[in-house]
Amino acid sequence: MLPKRRRARVSSGSMPSAARFPGVAIYLAEPRMGRSRRAFLTRLALSKGFRVLDAYSSPCHLLSPGTEKVTLKWLQDDKKIPPAAATLRVSSEVTHVVMEQTSAEDAICWQESRAAPPAPGCARPVLLDISWFTESMAAGQPVPVECRHRLEELLEHGVCDEVERVRLSERYQSMKLFTGIFGVGVRTADQWYRKGLRTLDDVREQVHGLTQQQKAGLRHYGDLSSPVQWPEVEALQLVVEAAVGQALPGATVTLAGGFRRGRSQGHDVDFLITHPQEGQEAGLLPRVVLHLKKQGLVLYQQYRHRCRDPAPQTWQSHTPDTFESSFCIFRLPRPPGAAVGGPWPAWKAVRVDLVVVPIGQFPFALLGWTGSKHFERELRRFSRTEKGLWLNSRGLYDPEQKAFVHVAAEEDIFRHLGLAYLPPEQRNA
Repeated sequence: MLPKRRRARVSSGSMPSAARFPGVAIYLAEPRMGRSRRAFLTRLALSKGFRVLDAYSSPCHLLSPGTEKVTLKWLQDDKKIPPAAATLRVSSEVTHVVMEQTSAEDAICWQESRAAPPAPGCARPVLLDISWFTESMAAGQPVPVECRHRLEELLEHGVCDEVERVRLSERYQSMKLFTGIFGVGVRTADQWYRKGLRTLDDVREQVHGLTQQQKAGLRHYGDLSSPVQWPEVEALQLVVEAAVGQALPGATVTLAGGFRRGRSQGHDVDFLITHPQEGQEAGLLPRVVLHLKKQGLVLYQQYRHRCRDPAPQTWQSHTPDTFESSFCIFRLPRPPGAAVGGPWPAWKAVRVDLVVVPIGQFPFALLGWTGSKHFERELRRFSRTEKGLWLNSRGLYDPEQKAFVHVAAEEDIFRHLGLAYLPPEQRNA
């Protein structure tokens, strides 16, 4: 019987020669993060010159007066149990403890359970939300620690004063309202705000030349601004699978996006469609949408033809997909058996993206469309800078061999990059 293969452990306790920020020592708290994700984030931080420690604390032995000889002999003999005369405290090199999906109260309880009070002159490391880490990785250097990053402040005050001031400002409220309209980006929202617009009625009355997408977004603003829940996702998948099965038997529908990462709610739903026989999927999407329209399920749709893939030499991490796509607003009926006038209205408008992918590119498209955006950006950066391979949602290209890497599943992509496979729920960077 073959022994089980142990997962490689990332050792990062010593400061690498390439460390650019010796005054910053990060500890990634694992309980809510998972070992594989922690290993990935550790490699990411080390590659950018950060110091990441394996251990949260190290012992600092304080000698009681008159017992120096006894305690010194105990230290020299490397005894595990100290004499009664010795006092133990914990002195940590860690300056920043980073946690993910952890409440401020749980974070402080975790810290208090890990160590005794720090020795004199040894300050407790700051407890930070994962947002500080991701912003620092994006900036390539430690960003200033703001109150919105600090878990302790959120526990003490319940809110962050700086964040609250911004959140309650008129500009923030208007920008949030406008960018919540389907088809409106930050630039358009800013233009409307500068013109003096503040409400949706202002937009309806004063803005001329709205796109069809923006008109649909305004018309269904109430539904589209409310989160989509899991039961609605399941109902949508059944609807899409039925339409795809009628249009092309044997084709498959796979949920992507935040819901594949385990999110319980979101603002849109992404489905990838493919067929096991390469080429059969070509031109499929118009037939699928036609089936859905005949059932009265499509309130709006913007179709995009499949474009020719650009040459690999022009690939960038932000290059848009070239797959056949349809960006829709669906009319999701009330669940069967729900009483009229009950908690559900007759129907709800829901944002749905349908993407048709050739089977040979499906693993890459699934990886890219699963997200998160930050995870994908850093994975592609790692692929190019550390492995010399160019990765995006269409494929993995080896510029030295001038050839594409062929894979059958997401796991193969991670293996080619020398990384442990991260399941979708651990990609919420």
